[in-house]
Amino acid sequence: MIHLHEIQPSDLEEVARFISRVSGSNTPIAVALERLRWIVLQNPAREPTYPLGWILRTDAGEIAGSLCCAPQKFCLEQKKVTFMMAHSFYVDDQHQGGGASIFLKYLRLGRDYPLFVSSANPIVAEMWGKLGGFSLGNSDHEDLGIVGWRPLLAESVYRQTGSDRLAHFASTLIAPWFGVRRQLLPRVADGELSRLDTAEQAAGVCSEVLSEKITACRDAAFLQWRYFSGPDRKTRLFAFLLRSGERKSMVAVEIQNRGYKKQIRALQVLDIWGEAGPEACLSIADCLWREYRQQIDILVFRCLDPAQEKALKANGFRLRSFPAPIAWCIDRHGLLPSRSCYFVPADGDMFL
Repeated sequence: MIHLHEIQPSDLEEVARFISRVSGSNTPIAVALERLRWIVLQNPAREPTYPLGWILRTDAGEIAGSLCCAPQKFCLEQKKVTFMMAHSFYVDDQHQGGGASIFLKYLRLGRDYPLFVSSANPIVAEMWGKLGGFSLGNSDHEDLGIVGWRPLLAESVYRQTGSDRLAHFASTLIAPWFGVRRQLLPRVADGELSRLDTAEQAAGVCSEVLSEKITACRDAAFLQWRYFSGPDRKTRLFAFLLRSGERKSMVAVEIQNRGYKKQIRALQVLDIWGEAGPEACLSIADCLWREYRQQIDILVFRCLDPAQEKALKANGFRLRSFPAPIAWCIDRHGLLPSRSCYFVPADGDMFL
């Protein structure tokens, strides 16, 4: 028999161990636990009445399933709406049928809050679609600006052959030719980046814009939690200003490692706030490329609108499609004032 329980703070170490086991993660338990506590306990949007999530326990007391729940505040001009994010939804192989009871518990939150999830798993996308969910933020692909070809060519060869030796040989041989023939971003920068060292500085930039779309509430409390705390403090924030003197944009980035050997150094653009137009977006990409080109192999954008993407593609960026959109929302009870959203990778679980 298995039994459904609401997660308590005292359960989190067990939950972190369970998630690490069933997901196959090699992250040290201490780091996984710190990250889980950061998401569910230190989250500034949390209220005492919000559930941390639910677990399934066997008669022996062992965890057999989990679904954690984290709130995030979104804004539409002055109106605020709290979304409830599902994350770390796992059930072990022996108790797959029990996953329905956890998910039904989460779905009941939809009477009071819009629900959202971000996952690269196409099965999750299919399930949310069947439940009446809609995808968010052009999240079915990403745009890649390739700075260093060798690790990407190695990844491509390895996926086709499974041979690390052949991947290394082929990428070493071919990469110089690719680098000569495929130049990224001719000199188009018409602006500059300046470092933002505190949440208050970033909030000052963000407060200059009120969006007509539903978007994250980028107040100082959220920015401090999201970018200046937590176990991974690798994010960097910048203010971007066009030389024409238009309003500033806030830009958030993080270097991540991808690939079968974590050999691809990717600069993930987590947020551009200020709803930058195509020219500003292209100039931001150019400034980031010049700032980081000695440290990265690819520059990655997600959730751009078609006009921004067109500008990047015209300057060497390539589209990489996902099997399905990776960000979804369920609003069965019409709680959202609009379905027009400005969703970015920093929202929800997309960056984890």
